Amino acid sequence: MATIAAGVTISSTDLNNDSTGASSEALSVSLSDQLTVLGNHYSYVVAVNATSSVFLGQANHSKSYVLLYNTSTTTAETIQIELADGDNDVMLLGAGEFAFFPWSATHDLYADAATGTPVLEVRLYQSAA
Repeated sequence: MATIAAGVTISSTDLNNDSTGASSEALSVSLSDQLTVLGNHYSYVVAVNATSSVFLGQANHSKSYVLLYNTSTTTAETIQIELADGDNDVMLLGAGEFAFFPWSATHDLYADAATGTPVLEVRLYQSAA
C-alpha cells in the first residue's frame, strides 16, 4: 500500500468577488488529502496531435487518481481532453497547465491538439489492487 499526499492552494489578492467587480477581496483556499494507492501506478508521456486518440483506456484500469500536465511552453499548443473521439470535451490544458483528478475508469480518455504536437505527461495511481 502507498499513500499520496495531494494538495492544492489557490490564492489571489486582487480577485473580484462578484460579476460586477464592485468590490475586491483576498482569496485563499487550501485543500489537502491523503490518497491510498493499492494498485498499479504508471508514468509516461504522449505526443499529442490533431488526431483524437485514447491515452487512458478504461478496460485496463480501475478507479484511479490521474495527473495530466501539458509540458509545452508554446501558448498555442493546447491539449483537449475528451470522453469520446473528437467529442464530449471535458477540459482544455493550456501550455504549462495541469490537472489532478479522480477518474472512475468508466470511459476512455482521449486527447488531441489543434496546433503543433504538445507533449502530455500522464501519471496514474490506481486506488484499488
